[in-house]
Amino acid sequence: MKKILTLAATITIVASTVFNVVSCNIGDSSTRDYLETFEDFDWSKGQTQDGDGYNWKYDDFVKNGMKLENSQLNQISGIQGPVDNIFNYDIYSTSYKGANFVKKQATTGAPVIKSYRPNGNKWLDFGLSSKARKHSYINSILNWNDGSDLDLYYNQASYDLRGRNYVAKNSVKSQQKDTFFNMFHDPSNASSSMVGTKNPFGGNLSNLSYIHEMYTWPAITNKGWITASFADYTDYMHKNGIPVLGLWYMSGWEDLTRESLKNLLEKNSKGDFKIVDILIEQCLKYNFDGWMINNEANGSQGDGYVIKNSEINEIMHDFNKRAIDLESELGKRLHIVYYTNDGTLDYDPVNNKPYSKKTIDAARYASEMQLDFTITNDVSNFETYLNNIWNGDESKRKTIYSLLNESTNIPGVGNYDVRNLIFEKTKDENGNINGFGKANNSFSIFGSGGANEYAKDFKNYYLSTSNKKNDDYKVYLMQQEVSNLYSGYQFFGSNSYLENNADGYDKLISQGKQSIAGIYQNDPRLKYEKFDKKNNTISYEFSMGDIGKENEGKKINSYGIGNVYWEKTVVADSVISNDYSQLDSTEVKEIENDPTLETYFSTGSGIQFVNRDFNGLRINDKIYPWTNSRLADVSPTYQWDFWSSKENPNTTKVVTSDGIKNVSKITNQGQLTGYYDYYDAYQKGNSLAIGMGYDFDKEGTVKPGNWENNPYYWNIMGSNLQNNDYTVSFYVKSTDEDTNKASSNEMIKKIAENTKITVITSELTSENDDAQPIVLESTVEENQDGWYKISSDLSKLNGISKDKRIAKLGIEINPGENGSETPFIFNVGGFKIDKNNTEPYEDIQDEIVNIKNEYIVKRKSSKNNINIRFNWNDKNQEAVDYYQVYYSTDKNNWYRVGQTSQNRYYLRELDESSNENIYVGVQPKYKNGKIGKINFADFSTKYNYK
Repeated sequence: MKKILTLAATITIVASTVFNVVSCNIGDSSTRDYLETFEDFDWSKGQTQDGDGYNWKYDDFVKNGMKLENSQLNQISGIQGPVDNIFNYDIYSTSYKGANFVKKQATTGAPVIKSYRPNGNKWLDFGLSSKARKHSYINSILNWNDGSDLDLYYNQASYDLRGRNYVAKNSVKSQQKDTFFNMFHDPSNASSSMVGTKNPFGGNLSNLSYIHEMYTWPAITNKGWITASFADYTDYMHKNGIPVLGLWYMSGWEDLTRESLKNLLEKNSKGDFKIVDILIEQCLKYNFDGWMINNEANGSQGDGYVIKNSEINEIMHDFNKRAIDLESELGKRLHIVYYTNDGTLDYDPVNNKPYSKKTIDAARYASEMQLDFTITNDVSNFETYLNNIWNGDESKRKTIYSLLNESTNIPGVGNYDVRNLIFEKTKDENGNINGFGKANNSFSIFGSGGANEYAKDFKNYYLSTSNKKNDDYKVYLMQQEVSNLYSGYQFFGSNSYLENNADGYDKLISQGKQSIAGIYQNDPRLKYEKFDKKNNTISYEFSMGDIGKENEGKKINSYGIGNVYWEKTVVADSVISNDYSQLDSTEVKEIENDPTLETYFSTGSGIQFVNRDFNGLRINDKIYPWTNSRLADVSPTYQWDFWSSKENPNTTKVVTSDGIKNVSKITNQGQLTGYYDYYDAYQKGNSLAIGMGYDFDKEGTVKPGNWENNPYYWNIMGSNLQNNDYTVSFYVKSTDEDTNKASSNEMIKKIAENTKITVITSELTSENDDAQPIVLESTVEENQDGWYKISSDLSKLNGISKDKRIAKLGIEINPGENGSETPFIFNVGGFKIDKNNTEPYEDIQDEIVNIKNEYIVKRKSSKNNINIRFNWNDKNQEAVDYYQVYYSTDKNNWYRVGQTSQNRYYLRELDESSNENIYVGVQPKYKNGKIGKINFADFSTKYNYK
């Protein structure tokens, strides 16, 4: 990245104070009086007021802290910084902020997301009332990288975009590669999420293999108009190979004027827009992959009322030129997705003129065109557009995105047939629609409200009916579990699996016609005794099949995005370009890639954060509600692809590209399939689990399942491997209850020990409709708490080559002769792929040499009044997976208070000692599994401002 930034000529200027940029000093000369009027910030506020929606203090769950051995501690030097009762904007800058962010940061010192308005703030925003100065602008976007912004480095993503390829074998016949799926997503608590939150509901997506690109869409209120992608979410997506776009949002229906865009439209001496370099440089500095331009600048007025469409087109044109120049250095092409109100690529069939000339003109310069919301259950065929603009180039269909607003169809999550918005509809000889033809265009979903609306509705219902009011963190955990469940349905259908003959309903159904409470309360995979199924009913479209009929145990409508789009994977030793530079190629070039990785399937949240030492012993497994997407992992390709080797009364046959599978029925007890388990994690906050669903009478634990005495198979990781010189491992466990302890039932515990690793291979020149799993010879290593590490050497597979590839990696579960007598849960806590004959890791010694206090905000209250932002110098940072953060007032009682992948962090609402000091420590967790010492420093909390 350093080389790239040099190439981009990013300029750093020695920091100067914010308010000294104006030489005139008429009237107020300080913001202090104004900032000191603010009350202490309430972190339990929801996102619209920029809190986390839930809060807890450092000692709420671990009274009196932890006693640590001296061998675990190492005191290093601390560099003292400012200690003040407010964040002093007279001296220190964090660039543009809306009013809520000013109040939040002034009283807490918390870093906030990077969001800019072109002209910057006015002095009035910080409380200056001088008529001569209050309307003057400061921190213009033209100076965004002048070296003064203390928040900038907190907003940098730590992980570069990982390469991906399509899985070497598809799952169902209807999957295709001709078009793409993009997702708008506003993760919960995004406002300060780059350092994590204390709310286990993060709203993160948990099925990522079908997503081509992600737009991080912030709640616009209180933000700027140019917002870098959220750094923590960028890290999560980049690990999974998904490009992430920032947002340039312009709305003429709000307070946008040409004057407010003055600096954005400024040109340099060559006549080029300065904003082009800024857009490029922010992609490089913050490490994301391009921009989503939402151009509604002129509102309902004509072109040029606020901004000329030709000006935006020129900016896109120049951006693309720069992106092409940088492509060889970056290994990817930065790009722009463009949206405008009333955007359509349709033409008047009579005079061959476009209905929206501004959209057609923009399409010549944007990498992709995001069309306006789809209101009808149909899309155009775009033939005239392709012929007029692209000489009939059919490959450009990939760059056209239809758009579904989830809020119009929330009941349809996992039920609505999205083919209506993607495929050409075919007709019979009488002109009646009788099916779907070729893929017509790409597809996006806006809002991310689908799964999270179910989660929010459930949370509100649970709080209104439950007598358990003490453990709020468990309610937010259950909210996350509901979100995970319906996010899964969105991608693989409400039946929880893909099949060749899947079908959904063909109309948009709003919550006014079908309550979502009726849907989730009638879902047996969710158990809660106070669900009101009598009054919360479902209509026919959401009902189950008939008992005794072929569709028994299935929803009559089940359709997911995964039915349309072929899975992509980062477990690939050859990858393809993830941009549009090879759209016209007849054969896509593959690039050699290192597929090695280790993942614990973390969704980036939980109610515990488990570490293990070299002996597999658990460390830090106390209650610890958290969300931090920087700590999220590579997701499983297939949460859903689980089946029984034999038919039984609780299975139903479905046809897939792999052949016939006996998948689990939905019964009154639930459905035996894959879920996310937050009560039994091997590492971090969760594992995967095969069970019957979630039991909300038992605080969201996974329900044990009933198994037959025959093998079961679970494809977990899709792959594209043309070499076999690898060893793969899964961490597995079987238990009769959802707990992080080993099962007391030895027979159940031993089921995990009998697990085998499986692969499915694929010959690229032919189709195999009966791809049975190949069961590999596996070695077993017993770990602690009932976990086993199961490993297999892929070099035992014969004939693996460019033409015959390893496509799917999974496990065979063997309940045994008596295993099914007791219901049990089967957990998978992690996956690892390594090259054979890899040199062992060298022993690593800690090299953290100092910790620097960047700023302490000490409030006037007597309790929980210390907030600190700090960084540290680590010579071994490249070898570190993540850091754990500790705090103490006496060096005897320690509290675990955070985790991050950066070498900087922020802590809030701590106490100070009677001597007015605190101790802050960081502990590296290395990529080789070793955990270092807690390297800590002493900081005075005595005020030192003048």
